[in-house]
Amino acid sequence: MTLVDVLADLLRHSRARGAAVARSIVQPPWCVCYADAAPVSIQAVVRGSAWLLRDGDPPRKMHAGDIAVVRGPEPHTLADDPATPVRIVVYGPDRCALAGEPPDRAGDRWRVSAGHTYGQQHDGETAIIRGAYQFAGDVSPWLLESLPPALILSGASGADAVLELVAAEVDRPEPVQPVVLDRLLDLLFMVSLRTWSARMDTDVPRWHKALADPEIGHALQLLHKDPARPWTVSKLADTVGLSRSGFARRFHALVGQPPMNYLAHWRISLAAELLTASDQTLDGIARTVGYADAFSLSTTFKRVRGISPNDYRDGGRVR
Repeated sequence: MTLVDVLADLLRHSRARGAAVARSIVQPPWCVCYADAAPVSIQAVVRGSAWLLRDGDPPRKMHAGDIAVVRGPEPHTLADDPATPVRIVVYGPDRCALAGEPPDRAGDRWRVSAGHTYGQQHDGETAIIRGAYQFAGDVSPWLLESLPPALILSGASGADAVLELVAAEVDRPEPVQPVVLDRLLDLLFMVSLRTWSARMDTDVPRWHKALADPEIGHALQLLHKDPARPWTVSKLADTVGLSRSGFARRFHALVGQPPMNYLAHWRISLAAELLTASDQTLDGIARTVGYADAFSLSTTFKRVRGISPNDYRDGGRVR
């Protein structure tokens, strides 16, 4: 397994489920606050321009072709001008209200198509596509923690093609549309992350530094290649040629969490996929990903995801 394989693993297990994907077409003055507590969302300006506003950050202007990757759960706002007051608040998929209204209002009054296009008119000055991951664990925690609070990218390679597909899909009334939009959001997230990591004028993300480190990169390869092995900090340190304390210290500094904590999250990501994509028993999944039995897996799964494996398999999700 190569370092590229490790990154591919992390991206492969960042999978949207029931994502909120919609297009907004607006005419000045406009201002929308996104308060749905999404762990990460992507805002793409397809036409016109917009200002991205976050508490504690200076306003940042986006132009057509720009993509913003915004980490939650704190709210953020898009507007035609930083001075425009909030007019609409988005609380979740198809749940939005005028500022000051209760948050349980449906968004039908702003729908301008039979699908997921909202706004005032089809030919508005500005068009924006937003995709938001909705649930805890849908994005690799390591990748999520490495992201800055808000990242704006211009000219992300491959993004235009993905956005054309999203634009064609948002108003397509077909049964599999939600699944298609989930996968398109994953693809847009991937091409955005790829562009960010390739830009030399940006801070190198944590995962890039960790994978590039000879010993820590090797350790990550080992964990991803054989997650079910009974790893300990000492075993990993011996394998990569470092002292136990030196390895633990460097791993935590580069990855952002202790080795065994990272392994637990990785095992739970693998278990979550098996729960939804296979009919293996809980005991079988536990042994596959490195736990002695279903009880051990359930305990860790509940701690990491905030939900039991059985409830997760039945379709339950938590933010």
